[in-house]
Amino acid sequence: MVLAIHGAQVIDGTRADPVPDGAVVLDGDRVTQIGRISTLRLPAGTEIVEAGGTVLPGLVNAHTHCSIIPGLGDQTGQMRQPPLPSGFRAVGNMRRELLSGVTTARIMGEEHHLDIEMRRAIDAGVIPGPRLLCCGIHLTSAHGHGRALTTTDGVEGVRQRVRQNIAAGADWIKLFITGGVSSVGASLEAYTYTREEIRAACEEAHRAGRKVAAHAHGGPGVRVALEEGVDTVEHGALLTGDDVDLMKRLGRFLVCTFAILYHPEGIEKTDRHNPAIWTKVTALREQEEARFREILRSGVRYAVGTDSMHGLLWFEIATLVRFGVPPLDAVRAGTAWAAEACGISDRVGTLEPGKLADILAVDGDPLRDVESLRRPRVVMKGGRRFDRLSDD
Repeated sequence: MVLAIHGAQVIDGTRADPVPDGAVVLDGDRVTQIGRISTLRLPAGTEIVEAGGTVLPGLVNAHTHCSIIPGLGDQTGQMRQPPLPSGFRAVGNMRRELLSGVTTARIMGEEHHLDIEMRRAIDAGVIPGPRLLCCGIHLTSAHGHGRALTTTDGVEGVRQRVRQNIAAGADWIKLFITGGVSSVGASLEAYTYTREEIRAACEEAHRAGRKVAAHAHGGPGVRVALEEGVDTVEHGALLTGDDVDLMKRLGRFLVCTFAILYHPEGIEKTDRHNPAIWTKVTALREQEEARFREILRSGVRYAVGTDSMHGLLWFEIATLVRFGVPPLDAVRAGTAWAAEACGISDRVGTLEPGKLADILAVDGDPLRDVESLRRPRVVMKGGRRFDRLSDD
């Protein structure tokens, strides 16, 4: 059946201006036309869905996890749990992502290859969720951030782990380069993998046609990771001007994650009582806004992800606007640019003929009120409508 999703305007995710009184036409799982509804050639029998507000591409969450809920605290402890309780949390998390308008999500590491199992279940229609890009088991050293059940050390150990993830079905490889906020181990600017280990991971991944994401806040490990071939830098709150210049020269993406640090349901909900963690949170909050204002003006390419703050990609986009990003660019950071960062811009991220019919319609105009993104009216993934799930 041919459908036309009609709204007060269409933001297609490209450089084009919004289309007033616009519609997106889809046939099956593909977009066929975009434009003013009065100018479109609609086949006989086309069903018109009145979305009311703004129609835009389905959101792309460029960095999250399936099983973690930051507000519960002890994120690495959550990842140490057996597959069944982790899976229970993951089912609800993925449903929430989809209902919020996220139609594609890049999962940045799970024990038990849980993300790959979730992808199979979603693709089979067993559970609802976004289209998943999976990393499998993330790589972290024995003394690194993110260590739960699995650690990976030494050049040959790194090569083997990358190969195992690819054999299991991983789309990406995830490395923990520096310390992190939600652990009590390495500092945010210390790096725990050697240059040779990072090089081995990138060589193995790239030879198999996979890309590499690097958890890295700042410090010398960022430059080492970039020089050895990582494709995206995750978080990046403490990047220097030299780091940013190198990223720009190499054409690498920064994936920003704000909600976990700033939203009241994030780290502060429970982990504020852990001095080792809360000290990092307060230090980052003091520095991050000013630093990111500089980074985002620098011309470096960037996207956004929620880092397990499920359903809050709108908050990431709104934070970009608060940091001075023009609203249309902020929307692109959660759609077109996020798809490019994830290596899937040929399929999703913009509304163009031939691309997958991933569509979000919201009540209002996000270019005037960015928080209207938190009010989905229509959510479609691959031409199938999911916003009515809550009524099932």
